[in-house]
Amino acid sequence: MSATPDKKKMSRTSTTRKPRKTAAGAKIAGSIKQGSIGLRDEVNAYKKELILRVAAETFYEHGYHETTVDMLAERLSGTKAIFYYYYTDKHAVLEEIYNRALTTAQAAIQRAIDEGGSAAQKLAAFARYYTQWVIDNQLIVGVFWREERCLSAQARADVAAEQKKIDDMVARIIKEGITAGDFAVSDIQMTSRAISGMISFTYTWWRDDRRMSRDDAANYYADMALRIAGTPVSVEAPSL
Repeated sequence: MSATPDKKKMSRTSTTRKPRKTAAGAKIAGSIKQGSIGLRDEVNAYKKELILRVAAETFYEHGYHETTVDMLAERLSGTKAIFYYYYTDKHAVLEEIYNRALTTAQAAIQRAIDEGGSAAQKLAAFARYYTQWVIDNQLIVGVFWREERCLSAQARADVAAEQKKIDDMVARIIKEGITAGDFAVSDIQMTSRAISGMISFTYTWWRDDRRMSRDDAANYYADMALRIAGTPVSVEAPSL
């Protein structure tokens, strides 16, 4: 006669054990989750950037008022829902274009300041960095200068405040140069605006290296900025 198996023992041995959570396992799971969030953020940033570029192109070609969300959606090869997922309306995109331009200009000045050196070196570096950005983002800069009247009153006030920050940052470099005896100008603020404005309007004439290369334009404006600030430099005029 066979022995009767112990039911309690069978119950214990037949039950599937749950895997025990370990610190290493939790760390791996956390990394996977964090990686998924990071990837999602990258995708969202890419889509917002794409909408911004398409909007700048369309605003530049047709003007802000003539551009519709339908036109933007068509160029994005999608539906309006894609657009509205990231922006409330086309004015929000226009504001983003202005924010991007102003933030980048300030970053170019700050980069030049952070690199150190004399005031002349800082001013020349800013001129080069900003020229390169303007050339790389001609449509955004074009929209910036053409469509300010289409912004809300509050947005125009915000733009003016950020533009003043740019002028003040350049002005501080110029003041530093005057103190060091490198620059000689009668109006610091006006000189600052003249240099920034001169570079900004590169968008109106630079076309794919036809007249001068991107780097040549950057170096040319660096020399021009120093000349405007009162530093004697040799500037070779580009051929027309």
